[in-house]
Amino acid sequence: MLLFLLKRIFFVIPTFIGVTFLTFVIIHFIPGGPFDGEREMPAEIRQKLNEHYGLDRSWIVQYGHYIRNAFNGNLGPSYKYTDWDVIELVQSKAHVSFELGVYSMLFALLVGITAGIICTRFPGTRIALLLNIFSTLGMCLPAFVVGPFLIYIFGVKCRMFDVVGWEHWDQKILPILTIGILYASYIARLTRGALDKVLDQPYIMAARARGLNEWRIFFVHALRNALLPVVAYMGPAFAGVISGAIVTETVFQIPGLGRLFIQAIGSRDHMLILGIVNFYALAVIICNIMADCIQAWLNPKIRLQ
Repeated sequence: MLLFLLKRIFFVIPTFIGVTFLTFVIIHFIPGGPFDGEREMPAEIRQKLNEHYGLDRSWIVQYGHYIRNAFNGNLGPSYKYTDWDVIELVQSKAHVSFELGVYSMLFALLVGITAGIICTRFPGTRIALLLNIFSTLGMCLPAFVVGPFLIYIFGVKCRMFDVVGWEHWDQKILPILTIGILYASYIARLTRGALDKVLDQPYIMAARARGLNEWRIFFVHALRNALLPVVAYMGPAFAGVISGAIVTETVFQIPGLGRLFIQAIGSRDHMLILGIVNFYALAVIICNIMADCIQAWLNPKIRLQ
């Protein structure tokens, strides 16, 4: 297991460098700069600012300086938020996005796996039909449709929840549902499809032939192997929840990393954009490593490959 983990960690550094390099190149070749605004800045002031932040150097030199500082935990200063370093801004907002992601994924797992089990155990029933319809709708409707719909129904019409902010639980329910519904739909489909395949395997038939209890066969022997595709999906899904909550945080005015990312793009704060992209890249890498480790724990064959 340790060797398996070390192999996964070995690819972290080149992946991180590749993501950082591509983002750096794209940002620096897009027209416009962090000091461009509605009013024209005097050339002397612009030159002083470029010299202060090192923007007068070639982009190769700038990238080498940036990546060296990044590995030392320094992501540089923000161009727009004076007296703030990028790492401080990311830390101040990341916990909100992380909390939103954890709650949304817990909701998606609970609802998705339960719905998949019900559809498998009771096929053709009304409840299975309704769950299939809702899962299809959940996969088809994006967050910018689900979010305003929930705001209109539960915030404006019923006045059950507060629809702005992230301080109290009545402000967190609708954003969690907005993200969780999408991923719960995918998890329900994955669980049902995996269970249908596993229940037809020879070892399940052999367990039935030995007279084991049907519920024991289902939950002990079948469900564990059926959850492998769900676990494989969980790594990129959880990273996608954290990094893809930009729309949800904007709709519900949540002071998270996604909303800060939109503001950084609007103000052309290159260093802040790079810092947030680096955080998202690390989140994706770490979540994928964790998902691989859980898969290896559930299925020893994966550790031996």
